[in-house]
Amino acid sequence: LLHLLRSVDDSMALWQQLSTCNVSTIQELYGHSPISILVRHNLAEHIEVRPWSQYNVEDPSHQRDIQQEFAHFMMMLKFKISELRNSGDMERIIDTSQRLEEQYNILNNNFSTNPSEFIKKMQHLLSEEAKILRAADTPEMEVKPTIGDTWMGDLQGSLFSLSFKHVKELKARIDEQINTLDERADLKRLSQEEMHRKTASFQARMSEMNAAQRESFHQNRERCMRTLQGMHSQINEVVTRLLSLFDDITRKLKEAHDYILKEIDDWKEEQRRGMISGKQPPSLDYIERDACVLADALTGCASYYARLRDHLDDMAENRSLILQFHGVILNFIRALMFKCFIIEKQPPQVMKRDTRFSAGVRVIAGERWGFAIKQPSVKVNLVNAEQAQAILNHNNSDVRDVQVCGEVLNGDKVMDYSTSTKTVQFQFKNLVLKKLNRAADRRAAELVTEEKFGVYFQCSVDLPYKESYSPHPHSNIGDSRMVLPAVSLPVTVTVHGSQSSAAEATIFWDNSFAPRNRESFVHPGAHPWGELKARISDCFMKNTDRYLNEDALRYLGMKVLNLDSPDDLDNKPVSWQAFSKDTLKRPDRTFTFWEWLYSCIDLIKKHFLPMWKDNLIEGFISKARTEALLKSAEPNTFLLRFPDSKQGMISISLKQPDSSVKHIIYSAAELKKHGLAQRILDPDVLQFLYPKHPKEMKFKKYYKAVKEEVPGYEKDLIKAHIPLEQVDIMKLDTLFTEPESGNENDLMEIISYFDSY
Repeated sequence: LLHLLRSVDDSMALWQQLSTCNVSTIQELYGHSPISILVRHNLAEHIEVRPWSQYNVEDPSHQRDIQQEFAHFMMMLKFKISELRNSGDMERIIDTSQRLEEQYNILNNNFSTNPSEFIKKMQHLLSEEAKILRAADTPEMEVKPTIGDTWMGDLQGSLFSLSFKHVKELKARIDEQINTLDERADLKRLSQEEMHRKTASFQARMSEMNAAQRESFHQNRERCMRTLQGMHSQINEVVTRLLSLFDDITRKLKEAHDYILKEIDDWKEEQRRGMISGKQPPSLDYIERDACVLADALTGCASYYARLRDHLDDMAENRSLILQFHGVILNFIRALMFKCFIIEKQPPQVMKRDTRFSAGVRVIAGERWGFAIKQPSVKVNLVNAEQAQAILNHNNSDVRDVQVCGEVLNGDKVMDYSTSTKTVQFQFKNLVLKKLNRAADRRAAELVTEEKFGVYFQCSVDLPYKESYSPHPHSNIGDSRMVLPAVSLPVTVTVHGSQSSAAEATIFWDNSFAPRNRESFVHPGAHPWGELKARISDCFMKNTDRYLNEDALRYLGMKVLNLDSPDDLDNKPVSWQAFSKDTLKRPDRTFTFWEWLYSCIDLIKKHFLPMWKDNLIEGFISKARTEALLKSAEPNTFLLRFPDSKQGMISISLKQPDSSVKHIIYSAAELKKHGLAQRILDPDVLQFLYPKHPKEMKFKKYYKAVKEEVPGYEKDLIKAHIPLEQVDIMKLDTLFTEPESGNENDLMEIISYFDSY
């Protein structure tokens, strides 16, 4: 366990903190749980961002979400196993993947039929982890969470306390040393003034003094000089201790500072992922709380300069070190302010000119930076990929001269300050993109839908130390005015609706695979299907409120890669070209994989979303697999799938009385005239939804009743009809003229044909 806890990377910060706690307590917690320590360790990042506390296992309305959450967890575990197997041939890695495979089977056997129990186990484990961390914390250093009693809030509060617990002690010791320095400096100053006064008096009366009196004065003066030298040495000792404490607190503040910056980066990463899955990132309140604590500590440390400024001339040999400490603190403040300017609500990533959109910016710890008093404004513009790159590369330096490529109306707003929550926000509700200058050197092969932009927010502010402790003349600290920048996730600007599919592909791929803390807006390269399928499943969850199962994802993987076998499918790379630009490599296919997939999503959303959410539509299954399943079913059994060769259509695959399978395809236009539920319930030939569910039980609630006839008007009644396969007319004529030539099967075929009408 210690080996696992000490080997985690930065993405597992919550799990990592348990390494400071009692290991036996953690072992005891997981020793009695079907969810093992090994699973907790390897899926730490996934576990720590999921909204476990939001699920009420007793609420029937939560059951579908709980099933999907469990399915998603199992898919991520399967992906982790695959990832480990392909990361090297080391014996330890192979052993880990095998043990995880065993855990996968255990979890599947225990919870696949009762996912609510899995959610309860996970909620219990995370709650107990939070208690362990709180117990390990120092009570007087505890920072009370402000976002309620969720396990995430408690855990984050404990973690920041652990990271920050030495800062208060160091500040107290620094304050004590500065007070000592003030006292000794004052004593030295008084002693110097007294010596100067006596020296002046001696010089005025020296002619009246005899030799013994002059000798006595010189001896007293030498004693005073030695005393002053002793005082100066004592002051230097205090300064030396101060410098040592400054080094210590700088290290601790850097740890806390890095922790906050990582919290913000983690939140932004979760926000980016949420643009695919539709899951909202957690509230920024817990980061606000931590950042306020750090901001108070930094401004307190910056104020040390003002307290030491009067002593700088007396410590020439250490003045540069004092100023260096002050500069480090100010740079911490700059970097924190720079990072705390966050786009809380991202603008839409596919937009059109002259169309309204909204966005929101928040300044973490804005009250601590004086925003409530100064009330700065935020301006909004559009930048291209190159300009966005320049902004991102500035890191925490100034970005005043950034060029923009688009004009946004209503993009200048004064902050909204909430006195109750003490938060600083800028909410833009009526932004409109008016002007857009596309890149002149854009590659000829690059489509409009692949050109990326960023919505650029900027706010000009004064650093909070400007009035209280402005830099010393000997300091090299720069201008106290700075521009806070924030660039949205990449957006595309379309000209008309037909470009939506291609634009969505660009954004989907970028959100799925852009590197953390991206350095550019370029398309990432090829990625294993195992990674892509998880993002596609998230995309379906966002758009259709249902994850895809493994069978559907396997079918999609074979389709995009043009494979006939699923062997080693998860490890095969899928390129951007194959995903969105090349037409599918099958006969008579005139569309790309993404165009086909996007049309399926659009069809679901517009025509049969409730039925899709209720798992009544098989959807992603091949024609051959469909016919194989229906072969063992009873006649008049059907299932619903998306046809391979058609874009934006749904197929009813029906097993006929003669055991052949008929595929009836409907387009969006046809479904608009007569809905899917009606087309299923009207024909008597459709009786059972595969494997053997009477169709009335599954579809009747979606059937729209026919409106009553209005007197004086003819009723226009549309009713769906599915004829069975035509019989051979020559055989029919022969049976009528020569009945003895037929058999029972021929007779049944004729009866079925006429019954279908």
